[in-house]
Amino acid sequence: MNIVVLDKFSMGDDTPFDALKSLGDLMIYDKSEGDDIFSRVATADVIITNKVKISAEVIEKSANLKLICVFATGFDNIDTEAAKKRGIGVCNVPGYSTDSVTLFTVSTVLALYSKLYEYNYFVKSGSYTSSGVPNRLIPVVHELSGKTWGIVGYGNIGRAVAAVAKAFGANVIVNKRTPIAEERCVDIDTICVESDIITIHCPLNEQTRNLVDKNRINMMKKEVVLVNMARGAVLNEYDVSTAVKSGRIAGFGCDVYSVEPFTSEHPYSEIMNMPNVILTPHCAWGAYEARERCVKTIANNITAFFEGRIFNRVD
Repeated sequence: MNIVVLDKFSMGDDTPFDALKSLGDLMIYDKSEGDDIFSRVATADVIITNKVKISAEVIEKSANLKLICVFATGFDNIDTEAAKKRGIGVCNVPGYSTDSVTLFTVSTVLALYSKLYEYNYFVKSGSYTSSGVPNRLIPVVHELSGKTWGIVGYGNIGRAVAAVAKAFGANVIVNKRTPIAEERCVDIDTICVESDIITIHCPLNEQTRNLVDKNRINMMKKEVVLVNMARGAVLNEYDVSTAVKSGRIAGFGCDVYSVEPFTSEHPYSEIMNMPNVILTPHCAWGAYEARERCVKTIANNITAFFEGRIFNRVD
């Protein structure tokens, strides 16, 4: 069996691929672009991709291809319809990054809500020393207890974030496609109106694209902290940038972008150095343990597929 990893570079240089080596002939490429993709998948039985797009053309030129595995939960970079027409399986890895993304979500919220970076800079800049005052309480910080934490998307990550929010004493409200009895489930407009903190964890689709735009931003409290850990295009990035610059959003954190990496023309380039903004390089999913777990699950996906079992199939 020929197994081809197309973009190890985006999975982390230290990601262990040992679990795949016993399954067949493993070929690992750091990056794959342009025509290189076609030549590298030509004789592959299994393709493993993270960010490389597996288009209908790539699938058509992969004569031996039987299975596509994505090093992620989302699989919007794979043409699943083209794969289905060829009888090619597609597998994702659900749930592997829950703890990692929860860590980054909560860390970002806490840093923004506590004004941690602003206070840290006050000391590091020498202003604390020169002030002659033993403490500083500006900007004002509020406790999380009793505040409303709105969660958009209530899969594994949303649930884990909710548990942490409740541990801080926050009141959790949830926007999810299918309401559940154990949480207060509301529509997206109610999330925007009532929440002190909003964290976003939903998939990107036609219903969620530009879900948060200037109209919904204008519904939010001016003290709101908004954190996106879903997909960049769930937010209207221009509208968010404009709102942050005008003070309409008090704190903004994001790990995902419509273009990755984003360019100097991207709206967030204008706000990335502001003290109330935390932007991270699409790394929230990537704790070492999460990446190790992902590879092991991909190995299980491959084994199950060739044994005729249905496991993590999305085709």
